Amino acid sequence: MITKTVDCINLGLKPTPIQKLENISREYGCEIYIKRDDLIGVGLGGNKVRKLEYLLKDAKDKGAKVVYTNGALQTNHGMLTATCASKLGMKCLLFLKKEDEREIEKLSGNLLLDEYIGCDVTFIDLSNINDSAKANEKFNEEIEKCVEEYKAKHSLKDEEVYNIPFGGSTPLGVLGYSECIKEIMEQDSSFEYIFSGNGSGGTYGGVFLGCKLYAPNTEAIGVNVMNMPPDKKTFIKGLIDESLNYYDGKVQIDESEMKLLSNSINEGYAIPDHETINFIKKMARSEGVFLDPVYSGKIFNGALKYIEENLKDSGKKILIIHSGGLPGLFNEPMIDFCSKSSEVLKIK
Repeated sequence: MITKTVDCINLGLKPTPIQKLENISREYGCEIYIKRDDLIGVGLGGNKVRKLEYLLKDAKDKGAKVVYTNGALQTNHGMLTATCASKLGMKCLLFLKKEDEREIEKLSGNLLLDEYIGCDVTFIDLSNINDSAKANEKFNEEIEKCVEEYKAKHSLKDEEVYNIPFGGSTPLGVLGYSECIKEIMEQDSSFEYIFSGNGSGGTYGGVFLGCKLYAPNTEAIGVNVMNMPPDKKTFIKGLIDESLNYYDGKVQIDESEMKLLSNSINEGYAIPDHETINFIKKMARSEGVFLDPVYSGKIFNGALKYIEENLKDSGKKILIIHSGGLPGLFNEPMIDFCSKSSEVLKIK
């Protein structure tokens, strides 16, 4: 039996519940369940907590007093990194991409939570750079410059400042979801399919690895929340291969076995669209479960599209992981988008 060789800090409430979606199951002729990682007990929940349990343990073990990470303006990963770091008495620096030339005048969504948490936020303006490679280069250069200035100002040694990459998608972070599969199998070992989101790659990489380790008869399917580069599977395989160094045994990883769906990206990452919003309404009205427009709304929409086309009325037992992200329901672009066609406000 393969066992894990590193420990983590327990930050959340686990195991998170698994519940059957009764009405959705009847509609699709399958047994469809939801893994409630939105109820993990930190902030408003989310998949990043499981990764951070490993990454922040590593940071603490290395003597870090400050952690820093980066992401989009409304990054859920950034907010949860700050929340978890605060629980552990650590300072968090957030570096956020500002890709719109408009000034940020109001706090909403995760930015409002960042204010409550009290982390240090630095906006890096990339609005005048159209080339994505150049924008990323500038973003990374500005982060490095700011971190060096922060270390000098606060007389911090290099080992006292710990970098958590975008999305927490590192070989160590992958363990969060490989071990989540073990948790799921201890709750119910009969799932034939497990759907998760795929953005930075760490969550799906962990689910895929976890199925190889603990659920070899279960197929792991990822739902992309943004357009992916053609080598994304190769990147994920690389993460998994390095993650296997944290186990005392080996398994064969074949990237051709990975299945990633791009059937619900719609307008792109974090851009509200009518299809996703209508699906969020469907889940709220049929199951009393709220999803967000950036991650979970697209994940569930993509998963159920796949079920409709390939598994409908098959009676298969299926689990979809709720990745949290609920502050996305309350970010400014989402509020503006929904207000324009609101049934409550009667705006036509």
